[in-house]
Amino acid sequence: MWSGFWPKAPSMPFADRLNAARKFVVTHRPESLEWGPFESVGPDLIAGVRRIKSQDGPDLILSGSSTLTSTLLEHGLAEEVLLIVYPVLLGTGKRFFAEGTPARTFELVSTRAMPTGVILTSYKVAGPLKTA
Repeated sequence: MWSGFWPKAPSMPFADRLNAARKFVVTHRPESLEWGPFESVGPDLIAGVRRIKSQDGPDLILSGSSTLTSTLLEHGLAEEVLLIVYPVLLGTGKRFFAEGTPARTFELVSTRAMPTGVILTSYKVAGPLKTA
């Protein structure tokens, strides 16, 4: 999704850092891997993410995949969730969590309102939902 814009973006600090960063890619279409430097996570998502997380390096960031988010949360491979809320109501769309995602609790880390009305809210994964 980002590879259509950022490689062609004008040089600026964010674009330069993003273009230079190694991207770990989960795809069923390896021929689409053009925005480098990149590395495929591999055929086993869980094993691949565990391997990458065991290495030294910066934090991993997942953008835009409700399917992967649910899977990573289910396997304890996501520590934080950043929700970006835009002040637009479309009426329909994908659910944030896939059907069958185990219930979890989250602790608020931070909230920030942008001048555009966009709200950035960060949550730390706190564990399974405790029921009475």
